[in-house]
This record gives sequence, C-alpha cells and structure tokens, in this order.
Amino acid sequence: MLSPTTDDRDAARATVLPLDCSLEDLNKLFTRTGSESDEEFAKRLDEYGVHALKSRSIEPRDPVGVTSISEIAIFASLAALRIEFADPLQSTHYLKNFPENSSERRMMRYPLRHHPGLSIFVRDILNHYISNVLYAFRNLLPERLQKEVVAVLCAPDPEGRQSEPTSPARTYIESQNSKSSHRGKYADRIKIRQDGFEVPFTYATARCLVEPPTDQIHFPEGEELHYLRNRRDSLLIPGDVVYTKLVEYAWHGWYRLVHSVYNSISQEHIDRLIDSTPRISTEIKEHLDYRRPYRSFIPYYGATTSNPLRKPGTRDPISRPDKRLITIADTIRWSDTLAFGEHIRTSDLFNEVCRFYPSPDRPSNDLSSLGSLESALEQSQDDRITVVGDREKTYCTVPKPIPTPFFTTFSNLPWDTYRHLLAEQTRYDLKASEKISPFLPSQKRPSTTKQYTGDWNHSEQQAVSSTYKFSTVHAVEPLNNIHNFQSLTADEVLLLTRIGLGMERQIRSYSLLNSMKSFEKRENGEPLDVDLNKLEERGLLIRHYQEGDLRQKYYSVPWTVRDQLSIPNISHDGWGERGTSERTIHRLGIDLLASLFALRPDVDKVVRYSDVWRLQPSFCWEEIRQLKDKRMDVVGFSQGAPKCGGEVETMSGDAAGTKSTVEKLSQFPSELDRYLVTPNGTHLSTLMARLSDSEYFGEKFNDSIKGNYRPSKVRNKLDSYGILGREFDYLLTYDNIRGELPSSPTSTIDLDEIVGTI
Repeated sequence: MLSPTTDDRDAARATVLPLDCSLEDLNKLFTRTGSESDEEFAKRLDEYGVHALKSRSIEPRDPVGVTSISEIAIFASLAALRIEFADPLQSTHYLKNFPENSSERRMMRYPLRHHPGLSIFVRDILNHYISNVLYAFRNLLPERLQKEVVAVLCAPDPEGRQSEPTSPARTYIESQNSKSSHRGKYADRIKIRQDGFEVPFTYATARCLVEPPTDQIHFPEGEELHYLRNRRDSLLIPGDVVYTKLVEYAWHGWYRLVHSVYNSISQEHIDRLIDSTPRISTEIKEHLDYRRPYRSFIPYYGATTSNPLRKPGTRDPISRPDKRLITIADTIRWSDTLAFGEHIRTSDLFNEVCRFYPSPDRPSNDLSSLGSLESALEQSQDDRITVVGDREKTYCTVPKPIPTPFFTTFSNLPWDTYRHLLAEQTRYDLKASEKISPFLPSQKRPSTTKQYTGDWNHSEQQAVSSTYKFSTVHAVEPLNNIHNFQSLTADEVLLLTRIGLGMERQIRSYSLLNSMKSFEKRENGEPLDVDLNKLEERGLLIRHYQEGDLRQKYYSVPWTVRDQLSIPNISHDGWGERGTSERTIHRLGIDLLASLFALRPDVDKVVRYSDVWRLQPSFCWEEIRQLKDKRMDVVGFSQGAPKCGGEVETMSGDAAGTKSTVEKLSQFPSELDRYLVTPNGTHLSTLMARLSDSEYFGEKFNDSIKGNYRPSKVRNKLDSYGILGREFDYLLTYDNIRGELPSSPTSTIDLDEIVGTI
C-alpha cells in the first residue's frame, strides 16, 4: 500500500502509475490537501483548466497552476468532471432565441454532457494529463524513482500467474511485493544511458514493446521508433519507446482516475467546481460560439436544421449536438449488432432505435419513424456521416466517438483488462537478436483482443443505458445547499431528497416495491429529526399510507419541490412519464406490473412507459397505428414481439383520463393480454363510477355493483357483461399482484429483463 497523503514519492507513484495502485490509494491521493483556502484552490484549478483547453498536443509541458506532482492527477480528474458537466449557455441570449421546450434549448443545456463520448474539451484535459506525466517523468522525478517507473512499465517481475482481468496485477498492493522492495529492487534493475534505458536481458519480455499509434492515442515521437538493441546480457530500450509506453499507459490511467472520481464525487461538489471556475465556462462558451464545430466536437453530431419558431432576425452560431443524431449514435453504442464506421442499413438502424432506451443522462428518444431517422442523417453537418442508396435500400455510415469514463462501474473495466494484458506480456520472452522491433506482434496487442474491445463496448453500453445518483438510501445527500430551504431542518431536506430520488428510481439499492419507511431513519436506525405534519401542511410531502390508500409507507414529493431539490424529472420512455405530476402511488403500480410481466415464462423483456411507436414493425402495428403518439405504462415482449400490455389508473385523475386509458387498452388486439391495474377497492370504486356515469360500457354498470367494490366481484360482473376480453383482459389491484410475486421479488425476479431500474 502507498501513503500518498504523507509521502511525496508515493504521491508521484500514484500520479504517474495509477493502474498499479489500489483504488483506496487513489482515493487517498484526492484527499491530499494543503493549507490554502478553497477559493485559492479553485483559482488555480481555473487557471489549469483554461491553459489545458488551449493545448493541442501531448508534447511534454510544465503544468500551469499545479504546485505538486499529485495535482497533475487531481486537477486532470476534477477539470474533466467540471467540463463534462459544464452549462456555459444557461441564461444566455443563445438559449432564449428558441422556444422554451424546444430540442435546441435542451441540447444547449449541458451540451458537452449530451454529446456522445468525449468532447474536444474533455479530450484536451486527457492530452494535458499525458503531457504533464511525460514532463514530470523527464524533469521532476528523482533518478531512482524514474528508474523504478521504467521497471514497472517495461521490466517488472513476472506477473501473469497473479493477474486476472477483473483483478489485475498491480505493483503497489499489499498482496504482492512490498513497496520498499520495489523502491530498491526495481530502481537497481534499470540503468540510464544517453540513448535510453538498459535492463537485464532476463527481464526482456513483450512488456518492453509497444503498440503502434492508433487513431485514439497520438504519440509525440511519431510512428518511427528506434529498435531495441541486444547488448550481450542486457537490452537497451530507446528513450522514445519508453516514452511511448508511458503515453499508452497514461492514456488508460487517466480513464481510471476520472472514472473513480466520477463514481465517488457528489453532484453538489461538481456544481461547486463549476461555480468556482468561471474562466473555464467563458473559454468553453467562446469555443462554442463562432468557431468551427469540429473544434468543439469530433465527430460532430450536429445538424443543419432551422427552427421556424426561433426569434426572427437572430443568428444561430452555437455548436451543439442534435437530439436525433445523438439518439442514432447512442443506439449504435448500445447495440450488439451495429458498428461505427460500417455501412448500416437504415431500416436495421431504425429497428434498433425502437429497442433502445437511453438512460436519464442521455436525450430522450424521439425518432418515431424511419423517415425522421433518414432526415436527421441527411441534415448532419459532419461529412463523415453519410447516406447512400435508394428508397428500397438506404445505407448510412456514422463515425465512432471516443470512449468515455463517465459511466457507472461494473466488473470488467477496460483499463483493468489492459493492465491484466500488460501482466500477460511478461510471459513472452524476447528472442536474443541484435535488433528487435519496438512494436508488439499483432496477436499480443491489447487493442486486438476480444476481451479488451468487448470491455470498451460494454462501457459504452453502460454509459448510454443505465445510471444512478446514489448506491443506497443512506448514501443520499442533499443535491444543493440546505440553507436554500428556510425553516426546514437538515434532516427534513434529506428526507425530501431521499423520497424524490426514490420516486425517480435513482437509488441503486432501493426499489419502489419496498416501503419508504427506511427513508425516515439514519444508518444506525435512529429516526431523522422531521415533522411530517409540517411538511404535509406546507405542500412539501404527500402521504399515501393513510385512508386505506396503501398498506405500506409511501410518500410523494411534488414536482415543484423536487425541482427546488435539484432532482430532475425523468420523462424518458423506459423510465418515467412525459409529465411531471406522476406520484409514487402510480409509479409503484407500474413497477409491480413490470415485475409481474417479468415472471411470465413467455416474456423476455419488459418495458415501462413504452412509446407505442416502438411497436413498429410488429404483428399488431396496423391496428394500433393511431396510438403512435401515445405511451403504454408497461409492455412485455417475447423475442421482440409484444405479448402483454397494461395500464395503471388511480383516482387522482379525472373521468376523461380514465376513459382514455380503457379506450387505449381496447384498441390493442386480443392476441395481447391486456391488464388494467389500480391500487385497491377504494380507487376501483372511483374508476368504475367514472366509466359507469359516462355510460362507457353502454349502460349504468355502476348501479349493478351496489357499492360492493371487492375486486373479485367487480371482475365477475365485468365478465358477465362481456367486458373482460373485449375492453381488457385482466383487472388487478396492487395486492392481487403482490400475491403473485415471490416474497423477495427484487432478488428472485430477473430484473435485467426490465428496462430502467426497479
């Protein structure tokens, strides 16, 4: 283990060799602080960011604003996060030139975050980190530490047997050789020569070689590297080969640093970084304004559309992503069958678009027809996005974005796989010829292995299809300053935040299938200091477990309050309603019904909040085409074909809404099992009264029930009138569904079948 908080050399090791440290040590690196104030730190970070955004290469350079080697890693990671979440066009006239709910406005909010992969700006930070690492290695590291770094990169002890893709060999961890042994043994192994670094030939393995330059990693030394030379019992590795190895390593190291910070830092912290570094915002805004779009985004998923509702006479110089093209790029990132840079039949691409449900962090999907998809491709500004062919067979080519570190963690992280493949290289000795090519044979290059490329593809799928704000209920923190809420205690703000995030399904370990009772307690079991009556009287909270509403404790936080808490409303299909008024009681019904569908043996995929247009092409499309602008609460599929669908209806709506819900179900063909779900008999009585009073069933159906709203008797009456099987097939309450589910549904049901989070 390292001590980067107290030992300068350990801090340098963690900064230059982040793939060889434990995650715990990297976290320690980010707690390394001096005596300066937050304001002074932010000022230097601002200076660093502006300088990095003006960089164009990875030529070694002294980092501006940095006062220690450890800050090379700290600033590169924080600046990348700060820039990824930048919102430089907020409240500008560029935004106000477009209608309030237009796609242009939405894509100008957090434009870098919305664009697939890394924007040029974040890529600048990556390149700046690499250049700073090269500079530190050449100019700042003491000689013995420099030799130690070369040994770790090119001539370590054999590592293959102690390495796994998910748990790769790392030089500085407890279970392997101690730090002190490397400090001496590795440094003594290397000799610095005028033309490079000399190692004993007994350590001459494939680890001494490098991959040829790629389109993602550009080396300062170029493609022409010097040959390695055999000098009797030693091997001379030219300096340019070692520097190239360090560049390749640092490229992956930066991804690990940024990914680990992204998964541990709070949104509140990111917001503070943005607010305290205004010069970076100005620099980004100036780049987005009046510059060629390729300076901001490569590739550029922007289009030449012109909104007729834009204020007349206004210019539109801003480079921003196009919502439709982002959907196309994200669909390819997500797909197992489509690939960037290859000819894709547009009809096949549209079929994948129908099956792709982006995460809440991505723009929602609105390519509702093949024509709208082809129109978006034809209007693209990047000439590498091509469309060829005729009406019968149209093909497109879409350029590949750079991989991103901004996704939730999973087991096989690509930089861990890369580090494992480095360990595997120590298994292959070099032949003792006089001259040895510096380049790895193709079969030993990490970039050519299925495991490495597959892990990067998995990371891209993760980036576009799943996200969480917090891992557990007790990990939740307020997303903005609690002092913004006058007369509320810190615990009351925390409770409202927990409820709001739980409603939006943004807590990884919490399911709406479970009570919100745990939200009222601290991790040690003690109750929070909250006054529920006060919160309810002030309209900040709605209780659902009173008056026979629900048996378990559930709450809702109104949208206006969630907005004040900085909790975004998730309106994506697969994740949430289009509107903002959906309460917890309705969300619970949808998750219950989704879980019920997931239990069916004939269902392999369940989609909540599914836009009906996604059902094209399917056997029932012609019968439901008129519903293409509608959304179904839950749909179950079998091998892409819809098998069942359902709607959840509560008494909080009105008679027109209830009638519309039943009409929607009735228009689906009888080949689908159609479900109408309501919380309990109390809600059912209101719904049936509405349908009866409007004579929707052709008569005063409500009178024949005579006030007895036991769901089973209502089902019998509906069946006797021929309504079941005609308007819908099943009428269920929440208790009916819970009775069908296993006692621990979240551990028994295959939740991977359900789009979004349960």
